[in-house]
Order: sequence, then C-alpha cells, then structure tokens
Amino acid sequence: MQLREAADTLGVHYQTAYGWVRQGVLPARKVGRGYDIQDSDVRSLAAQREQGREPRRHVQVGDWATQADHLYWEVVLGAETRARRWLDGLADGVTLLDLCERVLAPALRRVGDDWAAGRLSIAQEHRASAICERLLAGYARQPPGRPRGTVVVATPPGERHGLPALMAATCLREDRWLVHHLATDLPVAEVTKLALDVRASLIVFSTTTPDAGRLAADAVRDITTAHPGLAVIVGRPGDSLDQLPQLARNPRGPAVDQGSPRDPRGRHQSGPQVTPQE
Repeated sequence: MQLREAADTLGVHYQTAYGWVRQGVLPARKVGRGYDIQDSDVRSLAAQREQGREPRRHVQVGDWATQADHLYWEVVLGAETRARRWLDGLADGVTLLDLCERVLAPALRRVGDDWAAGRLSIAQEHRASAICERLLAGYARQPPGRPRGTVVVATPPGERHGLPALMAATCLREDRWLVHHLATDLPVAEVTKLALDVRASLIVFSTTTPDAGRLAADAVRDITTAHPGLAVIVGRPGDSLDQLPQLARNPRGPAVDQGSPRDPRGRHQSGPQVTPQE
C-alpha cells in the first residue's frame, strides 16, 4: 500500500507515518516519488500500538562504555541541561532497560567509586545522583494499553538509596506492568498492605547494603508465609537489570530458585549500589 493509505490504516497523520519510514520503524521501499509498504508491516505496527507499545527508532550502539562515560562527565560537572538533551536523543532509540543497565548504572558506579577514592566530594556525588534521578524520572511513565499485571516497587526500612528502585520501576513499566513505586525506607507492613489494596501479584524490594538485604530476606519469608498468593523478589548490590522482566513474569519459576536459603524466592536484578552510605 501507499504511505497515505498506511497512515490512514494506522490512524495517524501522514507526516507521522513518514517520520516512521525515515526512522526505519515502518519498512518501506522508495518507488518514484512515493513509498510502497507491505500490508503485513502495517498490520504488525498496528498490533504493537494496540498493545500500548508506541513505535520508536532503533539505534545501534557500538560502544556502551563511551555512552556511559559521556553521561558521567555531564553529571559530574553538573551539566544537567546538556545531559538531558543528550540522553533524550539516546533514549529515543534504545530501550529503557539498556539505558538504565548500560548507561546510567555504569556512570553512577563510577561516580561512587570516585567518591570512595576521594576524587569527588560528597556534594558532587549527591549532585550527580540527583541529576540522574531527575533524568530517569522523565522516562518513568506508564505506557498506554492493558497492563501485564500490578507490581509494587519499594525498599526495606533503612534503605535510603532510591535510584536502583527507580530503575526497576522504570524497566517494569516499559514491560507494561502497572507499577506502584513507593520510593525508599518504608515499613514492610505498609508495603504489604498497599500491595494487597491494589491487588498486586508481586512486590519488588531493591537493596544496596547488606543490612537492607537481610531485612528484605526476612520480608520475603514473612510476606509469602502470610500471603501465599503474593510473590516477592529482591534485588541486591551488583545485580543486573537484564533478568528483571523475566523474573517478574515468572517469580516462582526455575530462574528464581537460584536465591539463598534465606531468600527462597530468589533475586531480581535491580542495578548496582549507586550512592555511598553517608
């Protein structure tokens, strides 16, 4: 079909469909002064949009380390506007999972390492972390369409580092979960009550310290004993976000049974420890 017909089928303006063609989102073959588009490609794109997955261009990133290094220098220098402009361009073509796992997390790890080594002041470290939190919050929107399920993301009592939990919430939203993000340092009873109130099937705790990890392990035991239908998974320092979507979809499956004896439900991957203990 022709581009204008494809736009009508997709229910968008002609210029929107043309932009998708130019970005490679909608495959098309140039014919004279127009474009020829396969019906199957239009149907596939329409199905994605019906599921709430808006099309985005795909960017091939050959060197993630360079991207993380770029963000590191922007946030260390406090150049928030430049960082936002640059990250917006990158986020337009990669998944939020990749953005968190391969750009934000390594940059923040380096910030924490430099603070520990005395190369950055605590004020510079806090400023960099705050910038990253504001940048990421701009992408943590609930997508349209029917959600996969409901999940509550929080940290156990005493855990004051919120960025890993925010990363987890952002990536779960991208995977079409309805996410209730409760931020940091909440009593386990309050987290559980809210999860029951909103009919969540899953609680995700993010931890960055051994003490918080022990509290979260106790919470797993207590919550799943009292409420067998409510699954709980825990992310710890050094974990990766890559497996989080799979674990969230199947929190009692084989992939989760790799946890410690005190954590029989296993671990989710919530990202590294990104800020030091003051």
